[in-house]
Formats: sequence, structure tokens, C-alpha cells
Amino acid sequence: MSQELSIDQRVMLLASPDEERLTYFLEQVQVSNQVWSLNNEQGFVMVETDEGDCIMVWPDAEFAAQWAVDDWDDCEPVAIDLETFTSTWLPSLITDEVAVAVFPNIEDEGKLLSATELSEYLQK
Repeated sequence: MSQELSIDQRVMLLASPDEERLTYFLEQVQVSNQVWSLNNEQGFVMVETDEGDCIMVWPDAEFAAQWAVDDWDDCEPVAIDLETFTSTWLPSLITDEVAVAVFPNIEDEGKLLSATELSEYLQK
């Protein structure tokens, strides 16, 4: 089971560099076997970046829920089974050339990876 973080630890993690959040994300999804994203009645949330469309993923529901405000206040954190994410989602994202923002913080900073890169990270 993944360890529970204190509020202070969560704040520090959100303020940490993208690479550290990526490492934390990769460790947690291996432990929990889940990836979290945001979903509303239109489906999973996509955002536009300079590089094109991307989906956002988080290591747990609480981090994802922090994004369910303003334009996304109708969104709910949704768990995606890691097996489903790696076998179905990532190949589809690769085909559609959709990037993945891994563990974005509230300043819109997240490690932007191609679905291929994230797939390779998750196989390590």
C-alpha cells in the first residue's frame, strides 16, 4: 500500500521539480497499480499545450482532486488500473499523438512526456 503523506509532505512534493514528481509518480503507480486522471460527463480532461493535446495523470486521487476547480469543477478523480493504462491507454495515446502531463502541480508545471516515453518509464 502506498504511504500516506502529510499535508506538509504534499505541499513540498507539489513544490518540488518536475523530475522529482515524475519519480514519485512512477514509484506510487507501481505500488498502487493505479493511475489517476480527471473525468467529467464529456470524458477525460484534455489540455492544450504548445506541443499539442495532452492528458494529465497523478499518483493519487487527492493530487488529482486539487485540479477539479474553476473550469474543471465538474470533474472527478478517476482511478485507471495500471494494466489498462499501459495496455490500452498508452498505445491509443501514441497513435493519436497525445502527450501526457505527469503529476502537474497547481502552477501548471508537470513533466510532459510522450506516451511512448511514459510507457518506457513504466516498464523499467
